[in-house]
Amino acid sequence: MPRVGVREVLVEAAVTEFHRHGYAACSVDTITKAAGVPKGSFYNHFASKEHLGAEVVARYAAGSAWWQEVDPGFSPLAQLRARFRAVVDMLSESQFTRGCLLGNMGTEVADRSDVIRTQVGTSLCQWSEDIVATLQAARAAGEIGAGSDVERLGPFLLDAFQGAIMHSKVVRNVEPLEDFLSVVFGTILR
Repeated sequence: MPRVGVREVLVEAAVTEFHRHGYAACSVDTITKAAGVPKGSFYNHFASKEHLGAEVVARYAAGSAWWQEVDPGFSPLAQLRARFRAVVDMLSESQFTRGCLLGNMGTEVADRSDVIRTQVGTSLCQWSEDIVATLQAARAAGEIGAGSDVERLGPFLLDAFQGAIMHSKVVRNVEPLEDFLSVVFGTILR
């Protein structure tokens, strides 16, 4: 097996530590200790903790449960539901103690770091674009009305989902997320 590089080890440790404790509560020392690498090696790979934070956001977004493969035989709306369900299931596994790292970093750091804010924005935009593309396919398949404004509906659904994730984290149960799924697929997209 190829050996994992120090940069990769630092990013993986930071994903875990930022998700567990938050960005502000993690120092470079905390991250290098969790990664098992000397603190001095951090700066060989990252200009700052802020730049590591942006890399963490990009890595988390790319590896999100949202992007896992769904059954290609599913209709567009069934695919959309399956993707939302995959994220709900992932959050349930952590017993709603961590939330979505994109939402966490966006609310904690976006007003203090343009580098991280930009990456959170890019990652949310990619997620939103995927929702819009799926809604466009659903509209073309006749699953939703031909007049549906999917370009506005897609970002709205993501924003509502992020709010439901935050609420589930606060109450530590799945109910807000189940309510989201029920309203979206039982009312809005029916």
